[in-house]
Amino acid sequence: MRVASRTVFDFVRPDGSTVGVETELLYQADDPFAVTMKFHAGGAVATWIMGRDLLAEGMTKMAGIGDVRVRPAAGRTLVLELISDRHVTVFRLATGTLRKFLDASYRLVPSGAERFDADAFLDTVLR
Repeated sequence: MRVASRTVFDFVRPDGSTVGVETELLYQADDPFAVTMKFHAGGAVATWIMGRDLLAEGMTKMAGIGDVRVRPAAGRTLVLELISDRHVTVFRLATGTLRKFLDASYRLVPSGAERFDADAFLDTVLR
């Protein structure tokens, strides 16, 4: 079971201007702690995997100290920063868009009900 959504995030260029980037959000019950985001631009797809709880926390206050950071901004907007060895990529997105997606994910797997089967994971990885 999964929750999937397609939307557009605003990529913030270094000069402050923005351009829309088609973005897929994916949550899967069999990987209950993670949200996958796929960013489609210029014929390429960049995939980032981040914590569902980090995204939820970032709805109300600055969250993340590593490669993914989320924080509320002016109005009903969030700022998502993705940090790699070469770039800091900044997106703006509507708070309501992420809220709707996360709400659907929490209906599928409520907070605190997440389970991780370490044995099954290791069986898959060690094959």
